[in-house]
Amino acid sequence: MTDDLSYLRKIQERRPAVHCLTNTVVQNLTANTLLAVGAIPSMSSDISEVSDFVERADALLVNLGTLDAERKIAIEAAIERANSCGHPWILDPVLIDRAPARLAYARELLKLGPAVVRGNAGEIGVLDNDPQALARKCGAVVAVTGETDLVCDGAESRALVGGHSLMSRVTGVGCAGTALIAAFCAMAPKQDQLQAVAEGLEILGTAGERAAKAAPGPGTFSAELLDQIYDISKSS
Repeated sequence: MTDDLSYLRKIQERRPAVHCLTNTVVQNLTANTLLAVGAIPSMSSDISEVSDFVERADALLVNLGTLDAERKIAIEAAIERANSCGHPWILDPVLIDRAPARLAYARELLKLGPAVVRGNAGEIGVLDNDPQALARKCGAVVAVTGETDLVCDGAESRALVGGHSLMSRVTGVGCAGTALIAAFCAMAPKQDQLQAVAEGLEILGTAGERAAKAAPGPGTFSAELLDQIYDISKSS
C-alpha cells in the first residue's frame, strides 16, 4: 500500500456522513465498513425524510441491489437533492447484467451525473465495453473491480492489484467497498475524484489481503476485514 493516503487522513479528521441507499442484504456490513474507516453512515429510504438525510450528508451511495418502485422514488429524490447541494453521488449498478429493466434504469441514472460508477466487469461491460468511453460519456470516474481493479476518468487510468478471493465469498464486500469510495469522494474536489477512488479501493484491497491471513474462512473473514480497515485508518 502506498504512503499517499491524504483522503484517509481527512476522513479521520472530518468524519464525513454518507447516506446509503443500498440493498437490504448488505446494510450491516456497509454501515460497519464506514464506521471502521471513520465515516458516519445513514440508511433511510423513507421518501418523507430521504432528501433531508442527503442534504445533511457529504456523499450519497446509490446501490441497485434490491430495487422496487418505492426504492426508485427514494433514489430519484436523493439524487436530486445531492445534485442541488453539490454532494458527490456514487452509482453501484448491481446485477444490471441480469435484468433488462434494471439495465435501462441504470442508464437513466447515468444521465443524472454520478461522480463515480463502480461495478464488476459484467456490470460495467453492459453499460459500455470500454470503461474510458463510459467515463467520458457520463463525466464520471469509472471503477471496474475484480482481481485487478481498473479506475479511469476518460483520460487517465490506473490498475490496482490487491485483495483476496475470500472477498468474493462474503455477501456485500463489493457493496461496502462502494460506500467506502463514497466516503473518500466526499473529501476530494471534483478534479481529484480518481485519486480518491483509487485510495479507497487500495485500502479495501490491502485490508482484504491482511484479513485473509488471519481468517480460516468467510465467517471470520468479514470481521477481520472490518478490523483491518479500522487498523489501517488508525495508522494513517
